[in-house]
Amino acid sequence: MIGAILSLFAIGGLAIAGFGVFMMAQAISRNNPARAGALITAIGVVIAIVFFTMGAGVVEIQPNEVGVVFNVLNGNLADQPLGAGLHIIIPGIQEVTIYSVAQKEYTMSGAVNEGALKGDDAVEALTNDGQQVRLDVTVIYRINPAKANIVHKEWQNRFENGLIRPTVRSVIRESLGQFEVQEIYSEKRAELAVEIEQQVRAKIEPAGFEITNVLIRNIVFSQEYVNSIEQKQVAQQQALEAEFRVQEKEQEADQARALARGEADAAKIRAEGETEALRLINEQLSQNPLLLQWRYVENLSDNVEIILIPSNSPYLFDLQQLTAAAGGEIVTPETGTGN
Repeated sequence: MIGAILSLFAIGGLAIAGFGVFMMAQAISRNNPARAGALITAIGVVIAIVFFTMGAGVVEIQPNEVGVVFNVLNGNLADQPLGAGLHIIIPGIQEVTIYSVAQKEYTMSGAVNEGALKGDDAVEALTNDGQQVRLDVTVIYRINPAKANIVHKEWQNRFENGLIRPTVRSVIRESLGQFEVQEIYSEKRAELAVEIEQQVRAKIEPAGFEITNVLIRNIVFSQEYVNSIEQKQVAQQQALEAEFRVQEKEQEADQARALARGEADAAKIRAEGETEALRLINEQLSQNPLLLQWRYVENLSDNVEIILIPSNSPYLFDLQQLTAAAGGEIVTPETGTGN
C-alpha cells in the first residue's frame, strides 16, 4: 500500500518534469527564456527520483508473511527475516523476498482434480505381507517464520515438489511396510497414521517448516483382499446363524425337559395326595369300622323306611345297627320254591 502511494508520487514527479519540458519547448519556439521550464523539469525529476527511491527502499510485510533480506554486496542473508509491518532497506544493495507463512495443504489423491496434481496421484505401497494398498493423503503445513532463511537457501519456491511431496510418499511406503494388511484394515489404522505423521515431522520440520497435520483421508485395498474379507464375513455370519439355531434348539429342548419335569412332579404330587388320602381313609376305617356303613346310610333318601335285601345275598352291613340308624326296618323277602 505504502509502496503504491510512493510510486504515485514518483509518477507525479515525472508528470511535472514532462510539463517543464513542454514549457521549455514553448519558450524556445518563441525565443523566450526557458529558465522557468527548466526549473519545473528539474523539480519534477527530483520528485520522481526521491519517491521512486523511497518506494524501492520501503518494504511492507503483511501479517501472514515474512521477508528474507539478501545483501547483494556480500551475498549473505540478514540474521532474522522481516516480520509484519513497514521496513526500510537500501535499494540496489538489499533485496527482499517475501514468503507466505499461512497454512497450506498438499493433497495426493486418487480422485481426479482433487489433489495438487491432476489425475490419479494416490500413494501406492506394499504392506509387510505383500498386499498393495493405496492411500489418499493431505499434509497441512506452513513455513516456520523463524526459519524462513533456511527455506530461502535450500528451496525457494520449489519446496512442495522438491521436499513435501517426495518426503511424504517415501515415509508412507516405509511406515506401511511395518504393518500387515489385516492390522491396517482393523485395529492399527490409527497407529499407522500416528507413525506417518511422526516421521513426516522428523524429516520436514528441520528444513524450516511446521507440520500441522498429516491426514490419511482414504485407504483403498486390493480387490483380491476385499473379496477375501467379504467371503470371511459371509462365513462368520453363517457360523453365527448356525450357532444361533443350535442355541434355539437347545432352548426348546430345555423348555421341553422343564415341562416334562413339571408334569412328572405334578403327577407325583397327585399320586402322593391320593396315597395320603387312602392312608387316612384306611386309618379312619380301621378305627371306625361302621364308618363306611354310616356313609351309605347317610346318603340314603330321607323318606326311605324299608330296605329290601335278597335273602340269598350276603350281608354286608350290621343290620341291627343299620336299622337303628335308618329309623326303619329291614325286610328280607322270602324266596320260595313254588306255590
